[in-house]
Amino acid sequence: MARKRYAAGANSSQQSTLSGKLLAILILVMVFAVAIAAFRLVKQQQAVTITGKTAEVTQLSDNEFKLSFDVTRDDTSTDSYCIVKALNYDMAEVGRREVVIPAGGSRSGRYETVITTSGPGASADVYGCATELPFYLSAPDSPAS
Repeated sequence: MARKRYAAGANSSQQSTLSGKLLAILILVMVFAVAIAAFRLVKQQQAVTITGKTAEVTQLSDNEFKLSFDVTRDDTSTDSYCIVKALNYDMAEVGRREVVIPAGGSRSGRYETVITTSGPGASADVYGCATELPFYLSAPDSPAS
């Protein structure tokens, strides 16, 4: 009987070693995947070529804001756009607008737009900017082909 106990214990030990190895491999794969995701995130953030920053906000009425914002971009040869938003006192978005930044000009410039809100607003801000225009936007005063 003693031999069977030891034999069962040795078999159990082999299974424990095998599951430990599998766990170690799984942890290594997960660490590797997290490292790749972090690397991609850093590279993506470094690739940002346009930024927008709020310069001045003027409340025209309960439902309208005039927003002046500064845009800096690396490449002025292509059209870009910025999304601006208006917020209420609860910090909920009550208005949004996309502003096309046409190609050309200097790397930095100030732009203005009016944001109409769906209710009383408290403030306005730049949400973000991008260099690839969505299909539904077109640059103002672009030459017809």
